[in-house]
Amino acid sequence: MTGKELRIVGRRVRKVDGIELVTGQAKFTADMKLPGMLYGFARRAGQPAGKLEGVKKDEALKIPGVVDVLTAEDLPGPNLIGVLPPFDQPVLATGDIRYAGESVAFVVAETREAAKRGAAALDVRITEVPPILTVDEALGDGARKIHENGNITFSRKLIKGDADKALAEAPVVVENTYETSFQDHAYLEPETDLAVPGGDGRITVYASCQSPFHLRGLIAANLSVPAGRVKVVQSNTGGSFGGKDDVAVEIGILAAAAALRTGRPVLVAHERGESMVGSNLRHASRITITTGATKEGKIVARKIKIILDGGAYASESPFVVMKALIHAAGPYLIPHVFVESTAVYTNKTYAGAFRGFGVPQVTFASESQMDELAAKLGMNPLTLRKINALRPGDATATGQVFKQSVGLLQAIEILEKERLPEKPEDPSDRYLYGTGHSCMLQGISNGAEGVDVVGATVQVSQDGSALVGLGLTELGQGSRTVYAQIAAEELGIPLETVTVRQVDTDSVHDSGPTVASRSTTVGGMAVLKAAREVKESLLDMAALMLQTDKKEIYFQDGFAILSKNPDARIPLREVATAAYWTGHPLMHLAFSKAPEAKYDHDTHQGSIYIAYNFGAHRMSIRIDRWTGEVRVLEHLAAHDVGKVINPVGLEGQVEGGSLIGYGYAHMEKIEESRGIIRNANFADYAVPSIKDRIPTRTLVVEEANPTGPYGAKGVGEPPVAATAACFANAVSDALGVRFTRLPVTRQDILRALQSGAATHGGDKNG
Repeated sequence: MTGKELRIVGRRVRKVDGIELVTGQAKFTADMKLPGMLYGFARRAGQPAGKLEGVKKDEALKIPGVVDVLTAEDLPGPNLIGVLPPFDQPVLATGDIRYAGESVAFVVAETREAAKRGAAALDVRITEVPPILTVDEALGDGARKIHENGNITFSRKLIKGDADKALAEAPVVVENTYETSFQDHAYLEPETDLAVPGGDGRITVYASCQSPFHLRGLIAANLSVPAGRVKVVQSNTGGSFGGKDDVAVEIGILAAAAALRTGRPVLVAHERGESMVGSNLRHASRITITTGATKEGKIVARKIKIILDGGAYASESPFVVMKALIHAAGPYLIPHVFVESTAVYTNKTYAGAFRGFGVPQVTFASESQMDELAAKLGMNPLTLRKINALRPGDATATGQVFKQSVGLLQAIEILEKERLPEKPEDPSDRYLYGTGHSCMLQGISNGAEGVDVVGATVQVSQDGSALVGLGLTELGQGSRTVYAQIAAEELGIPLETVTVRQVDTDSVHDSGPTVASRSTTVGGMAVLKAAREVKESLLDMAALMLQTDKKEIYFQDGFAILSKNPDARIPLREVATAAYWTGHPLMHLAFSKAPEAKYDHDTHQGSIYIAYNFGAHRMSIRIDRWTGEVRVLEHLAAHDVGKVINPVGLEGQVEGGSLIGYGYAHMEKIEESRGIIRNANFADYAVPSIKDRIPTRTLVVEEANPTGPYGAKGVGEPPVAATAACFANAVSDALGVRFTRLPVTRQDILRALQSGAATHGGDKNG
């Protein structure tokens, strides 16, 4: 991109905030203690459907330490939250109860324990209504309407060619239905907000959140104050993965309303059970796919129907519908595609954003069927994927053509070159071995889901150091390090002299939500543009000082250096000081705007995303036929990332995303009974621990993306989908039985072995 050797971008560097995090110096919202601080706790409905007849506060207010109780009528604004208007979710319930975790009242007390006792003492009267707990019930004739507009949250179709005709003429056809269950975000730090009233009529909210400006806007609306009266500071955030959008807004509004009423700071810090019961989950799904191919393995058509269980409220369901719709056909060149994607309301915990945003569900279904097709053709599964893989110049399912940065074929070829792990001697014939493959693509940026603009500032001080600010949040993914590297690279200063601030809505530009793997691509480009503008100003100053044309000067290691004579150099701090005193700008605000998606809204044919991350994974496993235990022997994750900014951060993202995908495919399952979550804790809801860490090896393909800084594109979400899919395929390869529902748990595997369903194991094989 710059035509010069990169000195900081591409280097293995530690996270700029890593030391304070691992030493415990970093303070999170729940660590904050302020004079006179109160604690808030929400009373939940406790049943999935009904009519709220009333809430009596008297007994709660008698509890020692209870200061106030808020119900819906105590909120001065519309009492509504959501992502897309018209909003359909109340902050505090008024009439309809739509899921068991619905907040009906908010108790504020001197201690958290008193707030909990006060919530329990509330007299909440709800007339029960029979809940609608499945998508089939919700879509059935005469079904009760969960919302006035019916039980379909959002639905869209993608049409390319004539899938029905092509399937009817295809020599080989496979069809199956696949299901996935809900998944909890399971971040280490549950949701936490602290609202602090100011003497100037303003309120400051310290939030563990993902989208501070979204939070600010909805707090202001529900308090009926101008947005400028609300300041949101993003605290250190212990993970989010999409989950701290909705819930951070709900508790932020409640904390802020209580703080204004009492004139005291109010902290809301969820416990794990509250987090799991009251927050959004990954959408459960049912996906039917029919694939037609030639006898040589060339896919000619795919027809796909996706039903997503969105739970009680819309949240991010419209976006997940779109993402699933666009990615369902997989990263393959297919001339005829028909996809119908629909989200449905039910009386269950609502579903929203979760790392991957619908792509893990459809990738599991798509890649399972690729293996089934390969088996029917008698073909190697990876060979089948290679035959159909998108290449530069090919049209995606939406008809979009990328002439570059399509590195799927290279990713597959990397896997082909890697030897499989050797199987040890097993005289007892106790173990079964299997290998699974998967390919995927993930759209980078908001694309068809919305406008994608990021504003960033870069400011150089007189000592030559730099301060970077933008509205995208650091959630543990390492974006502050990436931004620091980009600024340091462009300005030619040491990395340790760059500071990237935490988001403060008073000090940075609204850059939208930190989602869609857009931080590096769109946010990084904004930082790059801002740094270049400041650099031009410094070059003008340095040219005056060195009495030469600025084209003859470059910045490196904190010096302005004359190209013709590198010994002629001036410390950048002297250049910056001179620039300050002569009026050369040392700060610039720049914007990065992704090209708007242009497509037909009926067929979804057109340009959707600025780039795709393409990936190919391979996983080798060993199954203990006596216990059903699965051990991952090797996991290879090859991704086209455009350009690696920080190899350490890249590997962390791939390993972390892969572990979420592994948990999704093998361990994590929300257990519900009549709409009540029964395992809202980490004792009964199994998530991968450090002991379950899988041996992931990151393999890099760098096919430069012209829309990203130095050619980079995001990698935060893609490993989730590919890992889940290749795990399922590895288990099926080992057992000889196709599992069509995630998660495939150890119990599921053991049942297949004991029943004899597994053709490669079971009782008949000992």
